[in-house]
Amino acid sequence: MKTKLRGHHLICLNFFRGEGYSEEFIRNIYSVVAKERIEIVKGADDVCAMCPYLKGGMCNNPEYSDEMILLQDRKALKLLELKPGMSVDWKMISYKLPGIMGDWKAQFCRECVYKKVCFD
Repeated sequence: MKTKLRGHHLICLNFFRGEGYSEEFIRNIYSVVAKERIEIVKGADDVCAMCPYLKGGMCNNPEYSDEMILLQDRKALKLLELKPGMSVDWKMISYKLPGIMGDWKAQFCRECVYKKVCFD
């Protein structure tokens, strides 16, 4: 079975440690990462579906603008050399992460409110 994920979730979910907005949200992420195949999508995905900040298909998180999230998605896909519509697996993503994390951290992780969850 496949899960649908947007660009930045392909990177960020590799650092998920069971923290989130609610137990329901956390359970959803565990079910997403348990699926072996990933269909890459543009915009809201299977993680966003349970997010309290998803309104009208857009991210309304007060910490981030929808434009910033879309920028992260585009950059993640460029770094991973992927496009919406492609199908991949976690192993392939994990293989590419070491080569891109320097660029990703420099551009997005410094100011990220989830940084403590991922790297501390």
